[in-house]
Amino acid sequence: MFNLHEQLIKLQENEVEIQTDFSFDGIDSSISKRTINSLTDKLVVSGDCINDDSVFDTLMCFARDLASVDPKLVARGLDMLVTGFENEIKQAASAMATAGSDPTQHAEALDRYAFLFQWIVERGESTASQSHTAVAASQAKGRKRRANTTASGSSTGTSIAEVATGWKDKILDLYIVLQQLLQMPLGRIWNSVPERDTFIGVFTRLAHKAMEVPAYAKDADFQTALFTSLCLWMQNYNGLYGLATMITQNLQHYEHLSESMAALVQLAYDRYNGTQLADEVLRDIASKAFNSVHDKAGPKNTARFLVKFSQLAPKALLRQMGLLIKHLDSEAHILRSAMVDVIGHLTLYLASQEEQTEIIKNQIGEYFDIIEQRFQDAHYLVRAKVLQVCQFVCSGPAKFPKRRPRLIALISGRLEDKASNVRKHAIRALTLLLETHPFSLDGAELGIEQLEASLEKINNELAQMASAVPAKPAEVKEDKEGDDDNDDEEADANMANGEGEADADGPQDFANAGLSPEMAAKAMHLQFQQRYYRDALHFVYQLQEAQPLLLQLLGSTNKGEVMESMDFFVTAVRFRIDGAQEGIRRMSHLIWTPNTSSNASSAADGSAEEARGVRAKLLDSYMQLYLTPSERLSAAENTSRITRNLISLTFGATLAELTSLEELIRTLMEEGLISADVIAKLRSVYGYTKQRLPPAQRRGAIIILGMLAQANRSIVTDDIDLYLRIGLGKYGHDDLTVAKYTCMILQCLGSSKSKRPGAVAASLDSEENKRLPMDNPIFDGLQRILEEPRRDPEWFPAAEQALNTIYALGEKPDALGARIIRAQAGLVQGLLAQSKADIARQVDDFSMDVDGEDEASTPDADAEPPVRKLVDPWDLTRMVFIVGHIAIKEIVLLESIEAELKRRKSDDEPRRKKRNSPMTKTTKRGKGKGRGRTSAADMQVDEDEDEDDELNQIAGTTEDEVGDIISAIRERELLYGTKSLLALFGPLLVHVCKNLGKFNDRLLTVHATAALAKFMCISSTFCEENLPLLLLLLQRAKSPVIRANISIALGDITVCFNNLIGENVQYLYGPLHDADTKVKKTTLMVLTHLILNGMVKVKGQLGEMAKCLEDKDARVADMARLFFSELSTKDNAVYNNLPDIISSLSMGVGAVNEESFGRIMKFLFDFIKEKDRQTDNVVEKLCQRFRNTTDPRQCRDIAYCMALLPYKSERSLRRLLDGLPGYQDKLSEDAVYKYFVEIVSKARSQSAQKQDTKALVDEYEAKLKEARAKAIGEDNVEFETVAGSSSQSATQAAEPSDDEMEDEDL
Repeated sequence: MFNLHEQLIKLQENEVEIQTDFSFDGIDSSISKRTINSLTDKLVVSGDCINDDSVFDTLMCFARDLASVDPKLVARGLDMLVTGFENEIKQAASAMATAGSDPTQHAEALDRYAFLFQWIVERGESTASQSHTAVAASQAKGRKRRANTTASGSSTGTSIAEVATGWKDKILDLYIVLQQLLQMPLGRIWNSVPERDTFIGVFTRLAHKAMEVPAYAKDADFQTALFTSLCLWMQNYNGLYGLATMITQNLQHYEHLSESMAALVQLAYDRYNGTQLADEVLRDIASKAFNSVHDKAGPKNTARFLVKFSQLAPKALLRQMGLLIKHLDSEAHILRSAMVDVIGHLTLYLASQEEQTEIIKNQIGEYFDIIEQRFQDAHYLVRAKVLQVCQFVCSGPAKFPKRRPRLIALISGRLEDKASNVRKHAIRALTLLLETHPFSLDGAELGIEQLEASLEKINNELAQMASAVPAKPAEVKEDKEGDDDNDDEEADANMANGEGEADADGPQDFANAGLSPEMAAKAMHLQFQQRYYRDALHFVYQLQEAQPLLLQLLGSTNKGEVMESMDFFVTAVRFRIDGAQEGIRRMSHLIWTPNTSSNASSAADGSAEEARGVRAKLLDSYMQLYLTPSERLSAAENTSRITRNLISLTFGATLAELTSLEELIRTLMEEGLISADVIAKLRSVYGYTKQRLPPAQRRGAIIILGMLAQANRSIVTDDIDLYLRIGLGKYGHDDLTVAKYTCMILQCLGSSKSKRPGAVAASLDSEENKRLPMDNPIFDGLQRILEEPRRDPEWFPAAEQALNTIYALGEKPDALGARIIRAQAGLVQGLLAQSKADIARQVDDFSMDVDGEDEASTPDADAEPPVRKLVDPWDLTRMVFIVGHIAIKEIVLLESIEAELKRRKSDDEPRRKKRNSPMTKTTKRGKGKGRGRTSAADMQVDEDEDEDDELNQIAGTTEDEVGDIISAIRERELLYGTKSLLALFGPLLVHVCKNLGKFNDRLLTVHATAALAKFMCISSTFCEENLPLLLLLLQRAKSPVIRANISIALGDITVCFNNLIGENVQYLYGPLHDADTKVKKTTLMVLTHLILNGMVKVKGQLGEMAKCLEDKDARVADMARLFFSELSTKDNAVYNNLPDIISSLSMGVGAVNEESFGRIMKFLFDFIKEKDRQTDNVVEKLCQRFRNTTDPRQCRDIAYCMALLPYKSERSLRRLLDGLPGYQDKLSEDAVYKYFVEIVSKARSQSAQKQDTKALVDEYEAKLKEARAKAIGEDNVEFETVAGSSSQSATQAAEPSDDEMEDEDL
């Protein structure tokens, strides 16, 4: 008699006895195949053949030797057993249905099948795992093995399903067959319950074993069959507690089963009366306390289970929420995060119920209260999860209008969260709340002006209805109005608290006011509309309050935040939110963002969108807003619409925004996203002459055309006459801004090489760059612009671009420039003569009385000039401007000539070498003697040789000689040559700048100083003579425009003549402390350019730059942060200058306060924390610095700097300990000692795992305490001794000498 229980014990102890032994190991596969086929034939005919001892013994041998059997035969053998098992079940079912049959006779056969299944499945899985381990070991042999940390219980072994084809399908068939058996009354087959439970236990253990394999758990069909069998066991055979135990064990040990167990419990709950199972599992979870720091798998798996179960069966979870809610206070943040997620799903479930009872409403309110509380959670992942929950809760069918205002306020507060992940989800939540807003009237648009107009209209109607109430009920109405006032105040308070609605404007206001039913109904309708528009306005105001923070986040270094901010502004523009257009303008600057792979922080959630890049997102956003055709419009209407959109981008745009927009439009043009129809429409708008066109339209059209021409020059070349007729014709003279941008687009004609990489650059490079003859009509139009007599401040930028165009396109631009100068000088000839006479006698008459006009004031061109005048200041200003800009363009022209000469020499060098070779000379002599005449080709060669010789005579034979000649022309001819026209104006500019008080015209003084600075960039001699004048103007000029221009000029002079500025480098940093923000910002930009490009060597002045980190103007502070961030990447520049920065910020007249010092140092020390060697050296140098000071402020600052370092290495601690004698007397200062205590705490946390370092920390702590006690005692003695001494001697502090400061340099 076969006893299943006993045989399972023997199998576990490896003591199974086989009467007729047959070995599958080592025999031919054909024999094994015949044996399997023979057994199959028997079991297919009758499942009870397994009771035959020979058949059973052979099957046990098959199970024992499974590792030696061909994998193909393994699956066939399992299929054979499943088929026999199914036949036996059918026979047992037939016996139960037949009267007089004995079903118990099938018990032994079923037990034998169960035994074989247990043996074969276990042996198969263990064999596959061992095989995988052996293969992995052989592959890793001879290689460095990489450490792999896997989650607790996660299986990395190979299942037999991956080795034996069809194995998993047969196991699936087994559990499908088992479902039939479990639905039968098994008590009629087994007489005793233990025997029956032993049989069922075999399959539940196999199910548990199968679930451990991830390959099985991921198969939906396999999982369904397995879970159905387990649910039948629970339902029919008291498997509740066994299944609950299995589930809790899986949750504790196997990460991949978390969500699968939730599906199992949900299946049992929905289909098999598994309410008790769900309660049992959830109560078990609620009773656990996940407080161990080492148990990471338990909280993680439980959290995933709860979240999944709340999605699948929220009703079942609600029953136990009273117990589970305690996990909101769990120490495991992942469990708190899961509970927030669970509450979100339960809220959605409750809101979806058809019958909204008071209990459900109260429960939803409680859940929202919990969500709001979790906004303040200590862990950033929980706060991020709260924001995610707000997203999917508010995007559901229920809008929760009473809760939205409070949620928006809390979400807006998270925009300033310290964690980038939280900020990113906060932006996404705001975007989603905007997309799903409940204010769908008026086309769902949220323009404030429209909403306020609608609200005012409704208020007026309500006021009229209130005034129409009869006189008798007036007293009642007055009382009600008083109540309404109170209710309105309460409504406002409720709205501020997030409740949004109130009962103030309820329908009862006019219910008893004597109105007809129709009027009362209308009044009630108007009151609902009034409440609607109030809530809508409050919603818009909340979004507007968040926009400044979102504008800042557009400049974040985190890609995810930037892209979410872009989504918000795109959505806000779509809903007509006021102020959102500013975000779209700011977004254009992101076009300069390089396309790099997503960093770790921004791609933490694996967002595919972030991987595309910010530039691609920006292009998509602009395409979506401005360039996407509407399906409701025709092709012509879409073209007009897109054209209007493009032109509108230029309205009110700053220079920086236009520059970024140009790059963006150029990129869109290169990618073929702007059609030819749009370009034609832009030309049509630009050239429209039939009726008066708004100036902004024509300006916008030419600006966009100029941007497109950067990518496709044919936009200019195809219709030059249009630009000459409009921009350089009557319309350009009427609107100088149009003339300016027309000049800019004409400059594209001379762009032989694109400044940008890509396909367009290649196409432009292939075209020959030919300058135009000076009799071209373009230059006549440009000259007319320059001679335009109208007094318009826009003339200056138009004239600048006109001169740029002349020098970019003309063959002889200097000749035309000379004519223009002579024409303008004719207007001021009297002043020019007087200036020459005054120069001799007014050399020492130096007046610096600069006008005190405000920068923002615009000079009135029609204002009456001073009584004593030689010429109109406007004409003199125009001449000064033209002369100064031509001087700069002459430098550019000379540099282009130099580059062209060097290019020609480089191209001709191989041909010249070939011509001068002996073989070439012999060949030429041979040809001449042989034929006695010269061919045309020979004549051409001779002409080329003559040209080369002439070029060599003029420019020399080497590139250095070419450079020397050009430099000599620039140095001695332009400003000092006898025939130079510019030489006549240098003394005039000096005279004007020396007598700014006499030339009391703001525009003249600004352009005169700018022209003088341009002249100084030409010749080092002229620059050296007038540099003191320029520096004096920088210090004393009252106009911030002059000071800012001089700051820029000093940067240009530094590039041109670095040796002259080297002695006066301190003047470059002086404007950093200017009272005007523009001057300060301009100076910071200039210094950033010079320092980062290596044009200025930093010698102790970085402290002045560091002070800008604490500037009141956010733009200056942000620019300073960017400067130091870039500087930190260049050869340890921050580290090398750290001592000078500390001295500049902590000592002397320019020292900052201690709070600012701390913030600046914290920012700068972040750049050296990751380099241990630098940290070690800084510790040593700071310890030495203690020896050279007794000033308490400096001691505190040095100690604070030392506390900022990480102390990761033993060397840092050793140097800190060795330097203790240098600062032990400073420990009497409480603040100094506090910083050293922080150092000890930080070092102890860093060295927790290292015994040697821990001992060193203990030693240092003991000596520090000893030194502190000694310092306090010495101070007390000293205080008693010198109590009667003078206060002067008690407060003196020794300042370190200059030599000592130099020795402290790292």
